[in-house]
Amino acid sequence: MNTDERTAKEIFYKELKGYMQNGDELSVKKIYSLFPEINPKTVSWRLHELVQHGKIHRTGHGYYALTEISENNPAGYVYLQKKSQLVYDVVIDYGYDFYITGLDSLIGLLLHIPEKYPVLLVTEDAGIAEMQEILSQKDFIVMTEKDRKIIENSTIKNKIDVIILKGKDFSLSFEHIAQKEKGFIDLYYAVTRMDYGVSIPELSRIYQSLQRNNSLSIAKVKSAARDRGISTEINWLIEINKASKKVLEFMSYQIKEAK
Repeated sequence: MNTDERTAKEIFYKELKGYMQNGDELSVKKIYSLFPEINPKTVSWRLHELVQHGKIHRTGHGYYALTEISENNPAGYVYLQKKSQLVYDVVIDYGYDFYITGLDSLIGLLLHIPEKYPVLLVTEDAGIAEMQEILSQKDFIVMTEKDRKIIENSTIKNKIDVIILKGKDFSLSFEHIAQKEKGFIDLYYAVTRMDYGVSIPELSRIYQSLQRNNSLSIAKVKSAARDRGISTEINWLIEINKASKKVLEFMSYQIKEAK
């Protein structure tokens, strides 16, 4: 994207925000009339991009409004469970990139959060071993992705305090707390790969809740999935609502065959 094109998009968004400033929702037809100098097809594409980036959302067929949830939208340190705050306070003193993720970053967006759950901590590869050692010295039971077979042991699983995941992209976090898109992707990974203590039905309800709130930026979800190395299945999850009945029937059959 060249500079002129980027500037034009920024001006469009700034002007659109002005028209929607009071919580007003606008129809596509109205938006076309507000930007008569822009080709309607270009306007439609820019609206699509703004939805993908979580800056606006569809309020109904052909209607749009500003996304009220802030762009960064981490839950905030004060809303972390006590154990997560303790982990945060320890890790922040060692200079590694990190963030608290999973359920902690989704507080305020979900109706039900378990009272106690392992802290999901993402840090750079170079810091994993040191963080595990330091937190263990603080009497936390700490596991990493390499310990997944231990985690599957039911007698150990319920005693784990912290699970450390490796991260490369730290842009989807704010003040060391994951944005909601990254929080969900890391939670999904922990549940499906490491037997994290959230059931599949509960994980599905969390995803549906995020969708109902119109609070997910698809672009951020995809970036989070790339960082976690699970783009293929997350893209499938995003596109599933667009699949025809026959496609879903075929997929269901293939899943049964794979068992």
